[in-house]
Amino acid sequence: MNRMKRGLTDLLLTAESKDNRRQATRVGGRYNLTFSGMDEDHMIMGEGIVTDLSREGIGVRGNRFVKPGMHLALFIEIPDSEEHFCIPEARVSWMMGGRFGLKVRALSLEDQCRLGDLMWMHQQGKDV
Repeated sequence: MNRMKRGLTDLLLTAESKDNRRQATRVGGRYNLTFSGMDEDHMIMGEGIVTDLSREGIGVRGNRFVKPGMHLALFIEIPDSEEHFCIPEARVSWMMGGRFGLKVRALSLEDQCRLGDLMWMHQQGKDV
């Protein structure tokens, strides 16, 4: 019984550490997004919600199965704007059910500033 309880505790700590691996500050988010990428030789497209974001990564609740290591392109809907925020390359670092984490890669300096602005506006409680 103790061994089972210890195993469950270890499992929960492992899941928690996966969720908290980011070193950068993260903020909550509730932005809609679409994503696309390749799974072996099949193109996948999906929709989801940004659950949190930082300058280095994004948490997503999505409607399509993804695998760690996959590369995705993201299009985040910005409230009160016709433009989407495009992240051309992000790598799936973990997944659990319908949730997954992405490591942001290859952002231009302009897009890094735009992501910072988005995070700041969210922290201020203002619609972007």
